[in-house]
Amino acid sequence: MNIMIIDPIGGISGDMLLGSLIHLGCPLAHLEEIYRFMPVGSFAIHTSSRLVNGIESLDLRFEIGHDHSHRTFMQIREELLERLPVAVRKTAVKIFTVLAQAEAAVHGVPVDEVHFHEVGATDSILDIVGIAAALDWLKVDALYARAVPLGTGTTKSRHGTIPVPAPATVKLLEGCTVRFTGIGAELTTPTGAAVIRALAEKAAPPSDVVVRAVGYGCGDRQIDGWPNLCRSILCEVRPDETGQTCYMVEADVDDMSPEEWEAATQRIFAAGALDVSMTPRIMKKGRPGVGIKAVCSSESLDTVVSAVLEHTTSIGARYYALSRRVLERREFTVETKYGKVAIKEVVSPAGRKRCKAEYRDLHEISLALGIPVSEVRAEVDRVMGQEETGRDS
Repeated sequence: MNIMIIDPIGGISGDMLLGSLIHLGCPLAHLEEIYRFMPVGSFAIHTSSRLVNGIESLDLRFEIGHDHSHRTFMQIREELLERLPVAVRKTAVKIFTVLAQAEAAVHGVPVDEVHFHEVGATDSILDIVGIAAALDWLKVDALYARAVPLGTGTTKSRHGTIPVPAPATVKLLEGCTVRFTGIGAELTTPTGAAVIRALAEKAAPPSDVVVRAVGYGCGDRQIDGWPNLCRSILCEVRPDETGQTCYMVEADVDDMSPEEWEAATQRIFAAGALDVSMTPRIMKKGRPGVGIKAVCSSESLDTVVSAVLEHTTSIGARYYALSRRVLERREFTVETKYGKVAIKEVVSPAGRKRCKAEYRDLHEISLALGIPVSEVRAEVDRVMGQEETGRDS
Protein backbone atom coordinates (compact mmCIF):
# COMPACT_ATOMS: atom_id res chain seq x y z
CA MET A 1 0.00 0.00 0.00
CA ASN A 2 1.41 3.40 -1.01
CA ILE A 3 0.61 6.49 1.02
CA MET A 4 1.52 10.13 0.41
CA ILE A 5 2.32 12.47 3.29
CA ILE A 6 1.97 16.14 2.33
CA ASP A 7 4.23 18.27 4.51
CA PRO A 8 3.45 21.96 3.82
CA ILE A 9 6.64 23.19 5.48
CA GLY A 10 6.19 26.80 4.42
CA GLY A 11 2.76 26.62 2.81
CA ILE A 12 0.83 24.90 0.06
CA SER A 13 -0.56 26.07 -3.26
CA GLY A 14 -1.54 24.17 -6.36
CA ASP A 15 1.72 24.85 -8.19
CA MET A 16 3.88 24.14 -5.10
CA LEU A 17 2.21 20.76 -4.54
CA LEU A 18 2.27 19.79 -8.21
CA GLY A 19 5.92 20.87 -8.39
CA SER A 20 6.75 18.59 -5.46
CA LEU A 21 5.04 15.64 -7.17
CA ILE A 22 7.00 16.24 -10.38
CA HIS A 23 10.21 16.59 -8.35
CA LEU A 24 9.31 13.32 -6.63
CA GLY A 25 9.13 11.48 -9.93
CA CYS A 26 5.95 12.06 -11.93
CA PRO A 27 7.06 12.70 -15.54
CA LEU A 28 6.02 15.91 -17.27
CA ALA A 29 5.19 13.82 -20.33
CA HIS A 30 2.47 12.02 -18.34
CA LEU A 31 0.89 15.33 -17.31
CA GLU A 32 1.02 16.65 -20.88
CA GLU A 33 -0.73 13.49 -22.07
CA ILE A 34 -3.53 13.99 -19.51
CA TYR A 35 -3.90 17.70 -20.34
CA ARG A 36 -4.63 16.81 -23.98
CA PHE A 37 -8.03 15.48 -22.86
CA MET A 38 -9.11 19.01 -21.80
CA PRO A 39 -10.10 21.85 -24.16
CA VAL A 40 -8.55 24.65 -22.11
CA GLY A 41 -6.76 26.57 -24.86
CA SER A 42 -3.04 27.11 -25.34
CA PHE A 43 -0.56 26.94 -22.47
CA ALA A 44 3.00 25.91 -21.70
CA ILE A 45 4.53 24.27 -18.62
CA HIS A 46 7.77 25.76 -17.32
CA THR A 47 9.85 24.04 -14.63
CA SER A 48 13.20 24.99 -13.16
CA SER A 49 15.39 23.90 -10.28
CA ARG A 50 15.78 26.32 -7.35
CA LEU A 51 17.67 26.23 -4.07
CA VAL A 52 15.53 27.32 -1.13
CA ASN A 53 17.59 27.60 2.05
CA GLY A 54 20.03 25.12 0.52
CA ILE A 55 17.32 22.60 -0.45
CA GLU A 56 16.89 21.76 -4.13
CA SER A 57 13.27 22.19 -5.17
CA LEU A 58 11.20 22.48 -8.32
CA ASP A 59 9.65 25.77 -9.39
CA LEU A 60 6.59 25.25 -11.59
CA ARG A 61 4.54 27.79 -13.52
CA PHE A 62 2.08 27.75 -16.38
CA GLU A 63 2.22 30.23 -19.24
CA ILE A 64 -1.39 30.68 -20.31
CA GLY A 65 -2.44 31.95 -23.74
CA HIS A 66 -5.28 34.43 -24.25
CA ASP A 67 -8.17 32.95 -22.29
CA HIS A 68 -10.93 35.33 -21.22
CA SER A 69 -13.58 32.71 -20.44
CA HIS A 70 -15.23 32.65 -17.01
CA ARG A 71 -16.16 29.03 -16.45
CA THR A 72 -18.66 27.92 -13.84
CA PHE A 73 -18.12 24.86 -11.70
CA MET A 74 -20.81 23.03 -13.70
CA GLN A 75 -19.02 23.82 -16.98
CA ILE A 76 -15.70 22.57 -15.60
CA ARG A 77 -17.25 19.35 -14.31
CA GLU A 78 -19.31 18.56 -17.39
CA GLU A 79 -17.11 19.95 -20.20
CA LEU A 80 -13.46 20.00 -19.15
CA LEU A 81 -13.24 16.93 -16.91
CA GLU A 82 -15.62 14.65 -18.78
CA ARG A 83 -13.00 13.06 -21.05
CA LEU A 84 -10.30 12.53 -18.44
CA PRO A 85 -9.32 8.96 -17.44
CA VAL A 86 -11.72 7.69 -14.79
CA ALA A 87 -9.32 7.70 -11.81
CA VAL A 88 -7.98 11.17 -12.63
CA ARG A 89 -11.47 12.57 -13.21
CA LYS A 90 -12.76 11.15 -9.91
CA THR A 91 -9.96 12.78 -7.89
CA ALA A 92 -10.16 16.09 -9.77
CA VAL A 93 -13.95 16.28 -9.27
CA LYS A 94 -13.50 15.75 -5.52
CA ILE A 95 -11.09 18.69 -5.32
CA PHE A 96 -13.16 20.99 -7.54
CA THR A 97 -16.32 20.13 -5.58
CA VAL A 98 -14.99 21.15 -2.16
CA LEU A 99 -13.42 24.25 -3.70
CA ALA A 100 -16.69 25.27 -5.35
CA GLN A 101 -18.63 24.58 -2.14
CA ALA A 102 -16.30 26.83 -0.15
CA GLU A 103 -16.46 29.64 -2.71
CA ALA A 104 -20.25 29.32 -2.87
CA ALA A 105 -20.51 29.61 0.91
CA VAL A 106 -18.22 32.67 0.99
CA HIS A 107 -19.91 34.53 -1.89
CA GLY A 108 -23.47 33.40 -1.24
CA VAL A 109 -24.15 31.84 -4.65
CA PRO A 110 -25.31 28.33 -5.74
CA VAL A 111 -22.45 25.84 -6.10
CA ASP A 112 -22.99 25.16 -9.82
CA GLU A 113 -22.93 28.92 -10.53
CA VAL A 114 -19.56 29.63 -8.90
CA HIS A 115 -17.41 31.29 -11.56
CA PHE A 116 -13.96 29.85 -11.79
CA HIS A 117 -12.20 33.20 -11.99
CA GLU A 118 -12.88 33.20 -8.24
CA VAL A 119 -10.55 30.25 -7.75
CA GLY A 120 -7.74 30.98 -10.18
CA ALA A 121 -8.98 30.30 -13.74
CA THR A 122 -6.99 28.13 -16.14
CA ASP A 123 -3.78 27.79 -14.10
CA SER A 124 -5.72 26.40 -11.13
CA ILE A 125 -7.56 23.98 -13.42
CA LEU A 126 -4.19 22.73 -14.68
CA ASP A 127 -2.85 22.53 -11.12
CA ILE A 128 -5.78 20.43 -9.86
CA VAL A 129 -5.93 18.07 -12.83
CA GLY A 130 -2.12 17.74 -12.75
CA ILE A 131 -2.18 16.84 -9.04
CA ALA A 132 -4.89 14.23 -9.67
CA ALA A 133 -2.90 12.78 -12.58
CA ALA A 134 0.36 12.70 -10.60
CA LEU A 135 -1.24 10.91 -7.61
CA ASP A 136 -2.66 8.35 -10.02
CA TRP A 137 0.70 7.85 -11.75
CA LEU A 138 2.45 7.43 -8.38
CA LYS A 139 -0.21 4.86 -7.40
CA VAL A 140 -1.09 6.61 -4.14
CA ASP A 141 -3.68 4.65 -2.13
CA ALA A 142 -4.13 7.17 0.71
CA LEU A 143 -3.04 10.74 1.38
CA TYR A 144 -2.23 12.36 4.72
CA ALA A 145 -1.28 15.95 5.57
CA ARG A 146 0.66 17.60 8.37
CA ALA A 147 -0.42 20.91 9.96
CA VAL A 148 -1.08 23.65 7.40
CA PRO A 149 0.66 27.04 8.03
CA LEU A 150 -1.40 30.19 7.60
CA GLY A 151 -0.08 33.71 7.02
CA THR A 152 -1.54 37.06 7.97
CA GLY A 153 -2.28 40.47 6.47
CA THR A 154 -4.36 41.28 3.40
CA THR A 155 -4.29 40.58 -0.32
CA LYS A 156 -6.08 41.87 -3.41
CA SER A 157 -8.72 39.86 -5.25
CA ARG A 158 -11.37 40.54 -7.91
CA HIS A 159 -13.69 41.42 -5.05
CA GLY A 160 -11.31 43.94 -3.52
CA THR A 161 -8.94 43.71 -0.56
CA ILE A 162 -9.55 40.58 1.51
CA PRO A 163 -7.88 39.14 4.63
CA VAL A 164 -5.14 36.52 4.63
CA PRO A 165 -5.80 33.64 4.84
CA ALA A 166 -8.51 34.08 2.23
CA PRO A 167 -12.08 33.37 3.41
CA ALA A 168 -12.34 30.34 1.09
CA THR A 169 -9.09 28.95 2.51
CA VAL A 170 -10.38 29.20 6.08
CA LYS A 171 -13.68 27.59 5.06
CA LEU A 172 -11.87 24.70 3.37
CA LEU A 173 -9.66 24.05 6.40
CA GLU A 174 -12.53 23.70 8.87
CA GLY A 175 -11.84 20.51 10.83
CA CYS A 176 -8.19 20.38 9.66
CA THR A 177 -5.09 21.01 11.76
CA VAL A 178 -3.57 24.42 11.00
CA ARG A 179 -0.66 26.47 12.35
CA PHE A 180 -1.02 30.26 12.55
CA THR A 181 2.17 32.18 11.85
CA GLY A 182 3.18 35.82 11.87
CA ILE A 183 4.30 35.71 8.21
CA GLY A 184 2.75 38.57 6.24
CA ALA A 185 2.01 36.52 3.11
CA GLU A 186 -0.57 34.10 1.73
CA LEU A 187 1.17 30.86 2.62
CA THR A 188 -1.77 28.59 1.81
CA THR A 189 -4.07 29.19 -1.16
CA PRO A 190 -7.63 27.93 -1.69
CA THR A 191 -6.38 25.38 -4.23
CA GLY A 192 -3.83 23.94 -1.80
CA ALA A 193 -6.38 23.87 0.99
CA ALA A 194 -8.93 22.18 -1.30
CA VAL A 195 -6.57 19.28 -2.03
CA ILE A 196 -6.09 18.65 1.69
CA ARG A 197 -9.81 18.98 2.48
CA ALA A 198 -10.85 16.68 -0.37
CA LEU A 199 -8.19 13.97 -0.20
CA ALA A 200 -6.40 13.90 3.16
CA GLU A 201 -7.38 11.26 5.72
CA LYS A 202 -8.62 12.61 9.02
CA ALA A 203 -6.49 10.13 10.97
CA ALA A 204 -2.74 10.27 11.53
CA PRO A 205 -0.64 8.25 9.05
CA PRO A 206 0.50 4.74 10.04
CA SER A 207 3.39 4.87 12.50
CA ASP A 208 5.64 2.38 10.68
CA VAL A 209 6.29 3.08 7.00
CA VAL A 210 9.09 2.76 4.45
CA VAL A 211 10.04 6.07 2.79
CA ARG A 212 10.28 5.53 -0.97
CA ALA A 213 10.85 9.02 -2.36
CA VAL A 214 10.54 12.70 -1.51
CA GLY A 215 9.94 15.79 -3.62
CA TYR A 216 10.04 19.55 -2.95
CA GLY A 217 8.03 22.25 -4.66
CA CYS A 218 8.69 25.95 -4.01
CA GLY A 219 6.69 29.14 -4.20
CA ASP A 220 7.66 32.12 -6.34
CA ARG A 221 8.01 34.44 -3.37
CA GLN A 222 11.21 34.57 -1.34
CA ILE A 223 10.41 35.19 2.33
CA ASP A 224 13.24 36.10 4.69
CA GLY A 225 13.71 33.51 7.40
CA TRP A 226 10.97 31.27 6.02
CA PRO A 227 11.35 28.10 3.88
CA ASN A 228 8.71 28.63 1.18
CA LEU A 229 8.53 24.91 0.40
CA CYS A 230 5.96 22.14 0.15
CA ARG A 231 7.26 18.60 0.61
CA SER A 232 5.64 15.37 -0.63
CA ILE A 233 6.80 12.09 0.89
CA LEU A 234 5.87 8.81 -0.82
CA CYS A 235 5.81 5.90 1.63
CA GLU A 236 5.00 2.21 1.57
CA VAL A 237 2.97 0.54 4.30
CA ARG A 238 3.72 -3.14 4.77
CA PRO A 239 1.01 -4.90 6.77
CA ASP A 240 1.20 -8.61 7.51
CA GLU A 241 1.02 -10.80 4.45
CA THR A 242 -2.71 -11.36 4.92
CA GLY A 243 -3.30 -8.43 7.23
CA GLN A 244 -5.12 -5.13 7.13
CA THR A 245 -4.23 -1.81 8.71
CA CYS A 246 -7.11 -0.77 10.96
CA TYR A 247 -7.76 1.46 13.96
CA MET A 248 -8.90 0.69 17.49
CA VAL A 249 -11.21 3.29 19.04
CA GLU A 250 -11.58 3.17 22.83
CA ALA A 251 -13.58 5.04 25.46
CA ASP A 252 -14.43 4.55 29.16
CA VAL A 253 -17.92 5.30 30.48
CA ASP A 254 -19.22 5.27 34.08
CA ASP A 255 -22.39 7.38 33.90
CA MET A 256 -24.54 5.78 31.19
CA SER A 257 -27.75 3.80 31.65
CA PRO A 258 -27.28 0.11 30.76
CA GLU A 259 -30.48 0.28 28.71
CA GLU A 260 -28.81 2.65 26.25
CA TRP A 261 -25.84 0.43 25.38
CA GLU A 262 -27.76 -1.66 22.82
CA ALA A 263 -28.68 1.42 20.79
CA ALA A 264 -25.15 2.84 21.15
CA THR A 265 -23.45 -0.29 19.80
CA GLN A 266 -25.91 -0.46 16.90
CA ARG A 267 -25.11 3.13 15.92
CA ILE A 268 -21.36 2.50 16.19
CA PHE A 269 -21.69 -0.53 13.91
CA ALA A 270 -23.76 1.57 11.51
CA ALA A 271 -20.98 4.20 11.46
CA GLY A 272 -18.58 1.62 10.01
CA ALA A 273 -17.18 -0.37 12.94
CA LEU A 274 -15.99 -3.87 12.02
CA ASP A 275 -16.25 -5.10 15.59
CA VAL A 276 -17.52 -3.64 18.88
CA SER A 277 -16.89 -5.06 22.36
CA MET A 278 -17.51 -3.98 25.96
CA THR A 279 -15.65 -4.93 29.12
CA PRO A 280 -16.33 -4.08 32.79
CA ARG A 281 -13.93 -1.52 34.21
CA ILE A 282 -13.16 -0.05 37.62
CA MET A 283 -13.07 3.70 37.16
CA LYS A 284 -11.60 6.43 39.34
CA LYS A 285 -12.95 6.58 42.88
CA GLY A 286 -13.81 2.88 42.57
CA ARG A 287 -16.92 3.37 40.46
CA PRO A 288 -17.88 0.49 38.13
CA GLY A 289 -17.86 1.40 34.47
CA VAL A 290 -17.72 0.06 30.93
CA GLY A 291 -14.82 0.13 28.48
CA ILE A 292 -15.95 0.13 24.85
CA LYS A 293 -13.68 -0.83 21.95
CA ALA A 294 -14.46 -0.53 18.25
CA VAL A 295 -12.27 -1.73 15.36
CA CYS A 296 -12.65 0.16 12.09
CA SER A 297 -10.91 0.93 8.82
CA SER A 298 -9.03 4.19 8.29
CA GLU A 299 -11.86 5.36 5.98
CA SER A 300 -14.43 4.93 8.77
CA LEU A 301 -12.30 6.27 11.64
CA ASP A 302 -13.83 9.74 11.76
CA THR A 303 -17.43 8.50 11.66
CA VAL A 304 -16.80 5.77 14.25
CA VAL A 305 -15.10 8.18 16.68
CA SER A 306 -17.99 10.61 16.20
CA ALA A 307 -20.52 7.82 16.84
CA VAL A 308 -18.77 6.82 20.08
CA LEU A 309 -18.83 10.42 21.31
CA GLU A 310 -22.38 11.04 20.08
CA HIS A 311 -24.10 7.89 21.35
CA THR A 312 -22.28 7.29 24.64
CA THR A 313 -21.77 9.72 27.49
CA SER A 314 -17.96 9.66 27.10
CA ILE A 315 -16.33 13.07 26.61
CA GLY A 316 -13.24 11.67 24.89
CA ALA A 317 -12.06 8.73 22.80
CA ARG A 318 -8.63 7.24 22.08
CA TYR A 319 -7.61 5.66 18.79
CA TYR A 320 -4.48 4.04 17.41
CA ALA A 321 -3.42 1.98 14.40
CA LEU A 322 -3.20 -1.79 14.57
CA SER A 323 -2.91 -4.74 12.22
CA ARG A 324 -5.83 -7.10 11.68
CA ARG A 325 -5.64 -10.55 10.13
CA VAL A 326 -8.79 -12.05 8.66
CA LEU A 327 -9.25 -15.64 7.57
CA GLU A 328 -10.38 -16.36 4.04
CA ARG A 329 -14.15 -16.72 4.15
CA ARG A 330 -17.31 -17.17 2.12
CA GLU A 331 -21.04 -17.06 2.87
CA PHE A 332 -23.76 -19.28 1.42
CA THR A 333 -27.15 -20.71 2.35
CA VAL A 334 -28.39 -24.28 2.85
CA GLU A 335 -31.95 -25.50 2.43
CA THR A 336 -33.29 -27.48 5.41
CA LYS A 337 -36.71 -28.93 6.12
CA TYR A 338 -37.28 -25.88 8.33
CA GLY A 339 -36.23 -23.31 5.75
CA LYS A 340 -33.09 -21.55 4.51
CA VAL A 341 -30.17 -20.91 6.89
CA ALA A 342 -27.13 -18.74 6.16
CA ILE A 343 -23.71 -20.37 6.65
CA LYS A 344 -20.32 -18.73 7.20
CA GLU A 345 -17.31 -20.79 6.11
CA VAL A 346 -13.71 -19.87 6.97
CA VAL A 347 -10.41 -21.50 6.04
CA SER A 348 -7.73 -21.81 8.75
CA PRO A 349 -4.03 -21.10 8.07
CA ALA A 350 -3.54 -24.88 7.77
CA GLY A 351 -6.26 -25.09 5.13
CA ARG A 352 -9.01 -26.59 7.31
CA LYS A 353 -12.57 -25.43 6.70
CA ARG A 354 -14.90 -24.45 9.54
CA CYS A 355 -18.60 -23.75 9.07
CA LYS A 356 -21.03 -21.99 11.38
CA ALA A 357 -24.75 -21.41 10.99
CA GLU A 358 -26.03 -17.84 11.35
CA TYR A 359 -27.59 -17.76 14.81
CA ARG A 360 -30.14 -15.15 13.79
CA ASP A 361 -31.63 -17.57 11.26
CA LEU A 362 -31.64 -20.42 13.79
CA HIS A 363 -33.38 -18.22 16.35
CA GLU A 364 -36.03 -16.97 13.93
CA ILE A 365 -36.89 -20.51 12.82
CA SER A 366 -37.00 -21.63 16.45
CA LEU A 367 -39.51 -18.89 17.32
CA ALA A 368 -41.62 -19.41 14.22
CA LEU A 369 -41.95 -23.19 14.64
CA GLY A 370 -41.83 -23.41 18.42
CA ILE A 371 -38.88 -25.81 18.50
CA PRO A 372 -35.53 -25.56 20.34
CA VAL A 373 -32.60 -23.84 18.63
CA SER A 374 -30.57 -27.02 19.17
CA GLU A 375 -33.02 -28.96 16.99
CA VAL A 376 -32.66 -26.49 14.14
CA ARG A 377 -28.88 -26.57 14.48
CA ALA A 378 -28.88 -30.38 14.39
CA GLU A 379 -30.87 -30.29 11.16
CA VAL A 380 -28.37 -27.86 9.63
CA ASP A 381 -25.48 -30.14 10.68
CA ARG A 382 -27.27 -33.11 9.10
CA VAL A 383 -27.76 -31.28 5.79
CA MET A 384 -24.17 -30.02 5.80
CA GLY A 385 -22.93 -33.56 6.51
CA GLN A 386 -24.90 -34.91 3.57
CA GLU A 387 -23.51 -32.24 1.24
CA GLU A 388 -19.95 -32.98 2.39
CA THR A 389 -20.45 -36.72 1.83
CA GLY A 390 -21.84 -36.02 -1.63
CA ARG A 391 -18.79 -33.96 -2.59
CA ASP A 392 -16.40 -36.63 -1.35
CA SER A 393 -18.12 -39.36 -3.36
